[in-house]
Amino acid sequence: MIAAAGRLGRPPRPMRVRSIPSPAACVVAFFALAAAGVPATSEETTVHLVACAPGYPGSTEQAQPTMDEFAALIATAGQRPAGSVTAEYHETEEGGLERLATGAADLALVPLPFFLKHEEELGFEPLLQAAQESGSSLETWSLVAPAGRVGSPAALDGWELIAIPAYAPGFVRGPVLGSWGELPAGLNLTFSRRVLAGVRRALAGEEVAVLLDGAQTAALAALPGGETLEIVAESPPVLAALLVAVGERLTAEEKETLTAGLLGVHDRGDFDEILSTMRLTRFEPLDAEALGAARRAYAAALEALEPR
Repeated sequence: MIAAAGRLGRPPRPMRVRSIPSPAACVVAFFALAAAGVPATSEETTVHLVACAPGYPGSTEQAQPTMDEFAALIATAGQRPAGSVTAEYHETEEGGLERLATGAADLALVPLPFFLKHEEELGFEPLLQAAQESGSSLETWSLVAPAGRVGSPAALDGWELIAIPAYAPGFVRGPVLGSWGELPAGLNLTFSRRVLAGVRRALAGEEVAVLLDGAQTAALAALPGGETLEIVAESPPVLAALLVAVGERLTAEEKETLTAGLLGVHDRGDFDEILSTMRLTRFEPLDAEALGAARRAYAAALEALEPR
């Protein structure tokens, strides 16, 4: 779901609809999982998870069957009765925020820029990090521009920077490109899932730079005319996605049981397909140092944007 956005030249894999055996960005095997537990009782408190990945494909309706299956995984990992966990997916920031703001969500699965932007207002508590299809829980972002035209951050003044995580400007300016230097205030950040269209504009010589994830960067060499572009900056490795508790609806014991269960879930063969469909391989203990570095860089970027 929240892993690599896919290769250039092809859109990210869409949410799988059960009747269509196409690749997916988010989630699969509910009936087998449900059999592992007992039916939830009327007294059992329901745990609700919201997954939100702005810029990635699929819709809430398309994803719901597979979200049901992921909910079953969460229930099993948390030693909860079958049917006591529900989940839903939102492909837009607005949709995810609307659901999370209701106060009904207990858990969220979100990319790092969404976490940093909304951590405080939504009361996020990071529990685990998600390892991507590549096997790594870290992502390296690359800034691509027409060759020979961007020698420093200052050269981007008046340019447009197109990126999936641009809905969180502090993420782009801080954790991703802050170590390269301070981006000019005159740089226009544009949120778009259509990064290939941005690359084509850069190939045409427009004053456009594009931020690519690892998989997209690797595909750049196969793009006709790609040699006329260059990588002008790279981010340090940053966390890709996080599983978080929302507010204080879950008890400390519930969170401990859930995290312990999810850390071993990849060892269970009956969960392999779910994780693979979500383009994940496993959940890992939180790297507090990496998250702390991202938080500091994000805060510094927001401070730099404040009027002086």
